[in-house]
Amino acid sequence: MPTKKQLEEADRAIREVDWEKLRAMSDEEIIAAARADPDSSLPTDEQLAEFDLVIPAKSRRKPPKEAAE
Repeated sequence: MPTKKQLEEADRAIREVDWEKLRAMSDEEIIAAARADPDSSLPTDEQLAEFDLVIPAKSRRKPPKEAAE
């Protein structure tokens, strides 16, 4: 479980993203930028094939029924 400090650092990093610039980038440009980033690690196709998709239980819950009017 992440610490409060880790969560705060993640929140700060998300706020610093230039979302308009990111939306304007092609998939190829995003992949090239990730490959150029020494802190990034792109999984290979073989590694991706080993992953199991796990959907957190919280996101599988049905939304509450709206109150009848």
